[in-house]
Amino acid sequence: MRRQQGATPQRSWRTVVRLPAFLIINLALLFVIGISTVRESYRGWTVDHEITALEAQVDSLEGRKLQLDSLTKELASSDRIEYEARARLGRKKPGERVIVLEGYSATATWSGDAGESALDTPTTPVRPRGNPQRWWSYFFNS
Repeated sequence: MRRQQGATPQRSWRTVVRLPAFLIINLALLFVIGISTVRESYRGWTVDHEITALEAQVDSLEGRKLQLDSLTKELASSDRIEYEARARLGRKKPGERVIVLEGYSATATWSGDAGESALDTPTTPVRPRGNPQRWWSYFFNS
């Protein structure tokens, strides 16, 4: 049989059933692949975010390590050891006289020349003031 011009070919029922099934299967596969792609992209993003946070933490810890190294070197210096021995243990050099003033800590530092005897910090604790007390003194005390 020959096909006539202008006539539409008839589809068999198998072709009609196969086409939507094929389309539905392809759409389902596309949906599954899309979901897995989005999921993996999200995992990659979270891993990148964690890496960035950990790198920032490494940088801050390296900075802290450098600070601690410099503090260790400072504390190990002979000048610092001598200062601590004088301030905390009451050591003195031969020929020196130690004067103990009551009301001041042993670690208080002297200011000025050897002739001046003004201490920087008293040992009496200063009671912290609350915020309302600070505002009151700001507005009503001169």
